[in-house]
Amino acid sequence: MERAVKVIGLALLYVLAVSITELLGFYHPFFWTYSAVFAAVIAAWPYFKLCERYPMPGIAILCAVLLLMINFIFNQGHEYFALGCMVAGCAAEGIRKFMGNYRKAKGVICSYAVMSLIPFSKSIVLWIDYHTAMELIVNRMGDIYAAVMGRMLSKYMFMAMVVLTLILAVVTMWLLTRSWRPREEYHIIIEQ
Repeated sequence: MERAVKVIGLALLYVLAVSITELLGFYHPFFWTYSAVFAAVIAAWPYFKLCERYPMPGIAILCAVLLLMINFIFNQGHEYFALGCMVAGCAAEGIRKFMGNYRKAKGVICSYAVMSLIPFSKSIVLWIDYHTAMELIVNRMGDIYAAVMGRMLSKYMFMAMVVLTLILAVVTMWLLTRSWRPREEYHIIIEQ
């Protein structure tokens, strides 16, 4: 039971780190549209600790599901975000299994790179259904906010931010894993 509480606590810390970057979007539309860039750095530590301490299957999916649930509770999610969370969570879990979570740091680094793209699935609606999304933004945040956001929505800017997010996620996680000396095997000790 204590282990489950610690796992969920670290997963919620990951969700909090991602959510903080999205909340900055109330101050400037760049933080909402491209929150993944900042979340790639801030959310790396909780994800690393989860993979380091609890290298069991399902960690990435747990983080993705909790992030999705929190966003839907606060009415911030939509179907593209749900799809992005599920695809990224399953892909990251597959990478951890394929590359090895507890034998090599590469699995953790690559899976985190995939997880760092989740916030883009929330703002992708701006490129898919621009008019509806901008109408909602005008209603919620006002004309000036929507006008500033409209200037940031070029395809080149989007691609540059995705590349920057991946670079930051890989570098941050690589720095965290430099001091990590993973054991070859993890044994579960049952106290009698």
